Amino acid sequence: MENTCSQYLFLFLLSLSTSPPTPVAASIDRLRTVLLLQYSVTWDQAKDGCRLKLGGNYELAIQRNALDILYFSKICNDLQTTCWVGLRERQGIGWSWINGPNISRLDTNWSAGHPGGTNCGAVYNGKLVDHNCGKVLHYLCEYNHLVFVEEKKTWEEALDHCRALEPDASKRTDLLSFRDEEELSYAQGEMTRAQTEEVWIGLRWLAGRWLWMDRNAGGVITLPECPANGNHCGTLSGGGQQARSCVEKRRFFCLKQAN
Repeated sequence: MENTCSQYLFLFLLSLSTSPPTPVAASIDRLRTVLLLQYSVTWDQAKDGCRLKLGGNYELAIQRNALDILYFSKICNDLQTTCWVGLRERQGIGWSWINGPNISRLDTNWSAGHPGGTNCGAVYNGKLVDHNCGKVLHYLCEYNHLVFVEEKKTWEEALDHCRALEPDASKRTDLLSFRDEEELSYAQGEMTRAQTEEVWIGLRWLAGRWLWMDRNAGGVITLPECPANGNHCGTLSGGGQQARSCVEKRRFFCLKQAN
């Protein structure tokens, strides 16, 4: 089966801010949107500001893959500024991302001399830096288009659940899909954050071939060309894609379209 893959589209649209500052669309793709807010605030104000200014689904941006720190820094450095991200050191826990994993003081993403004894994380010049949490900086917010559903459902039930989340057909929400290896890796990272090992994805064996339910998806199909034992629905695990019986019950992600 021939696969077609496409790359993420990263748009760096940086402009002069007006009063009040407007969010800058820094990175927009199918799985995540990152916005730069050009307000100078403390780390705690930035954490709250993502939700207050952009809505409850936004939070301070966190690292999800190896390239994120470079992307974040590029966004901020084009304005020659340092930006808060969702990284903080807490007593007894150490440095950790909001709703994410801990990060070692020896992580190679730290700039030389950092962390240096303060407790809040930011990005500058391609690296992580730490500052006093009361320092005022611009900040990066992100919206994750993946909605994790913990209740286990059959494949059909999961598909119906996702599509019922958005009544507007032009903004239809579907079961998780991906277009390339980067999106697949991102999805597996979200599975780790959700502490789940295997989820339904929007792949179904129909008319003698595997088809994505989301027409915006394509490629990256590694399931058997002739699935055995009635295993006609796709899942994703840390080891890749699997063909499973559609009547099994599993957790799943819904993918909301970018606005």
